[in-house]
Amino acid sequence: MRFSIIASLFALAASTAVAQYTNQSAPFELVLLSQNPTINGSKLIACHEGAGIEAACRGGSIATSGPGFSTFQFNTSIYSVPTNESAGVTGYLTYELRGFNFNESEPMVLSVDPVSNVALPIFSPSYFATEVAFDREGLMNIQGYVDDRTIPISTTMIYVAYYRWFVCSTYYSGYRYQALTWVLGEFPPENPSCVKVQVKRVFV
Repeated sequence: MRFSIIASLFALAASTAVAQYTNQSAPFELVLLSQNPTINGSKLIACHEGAGIEAACRGGSIATSGPGFSTFQFNTSIYSVPTNESAGVTGYLTYELRGFNFNESEPMVLSVDPVSNVALPIFSPSYFATEVAFDREGLMNIQGYVDDRTIPISTTMIYVAYYRWFVCSTYYSGYRYQALTWVLGEFPPENPSCVKVQVKRVFV
């Protein structure tokens, strides 16, 4: 009984998080672009991080397709209007978790460790989600308009696109993976395993 109640709460949380973002794209794969030849061309796959929780781990080559490779979707709102046309409209990146008798669309949120500048994107049934966008080249970014590196703090009318994606060796809830991460701030990641990547959307 307790498990069913928790599962119902998870489902309600997820539906609430995506409730305003009902325009859903066709499924697509996420492909890594990197100067590192081992990583370049790899696809991201959903990997288990706990009950109803996934990270985006480095999988096989883009030349490989079919079962075993994850697809994602992009949810936007009818009110979504890009302030930066070239950077793209913002919305939620989602992954559809399929169970024995359910399908759950889970939004991505950055899980932040207060003692690290490397955040881990995870997919889970949650009230919270991190907005992302895809630019004209299909590259995933996160946008912002506040720059606190200046005194006084400066703001812009047009959102700035940031591409601070890395693939790193990660640890979350007892699981160790080579997964997609986001570096907080402009400085290099403090995790020495991190490799810079771009994340490209490729429709299937």
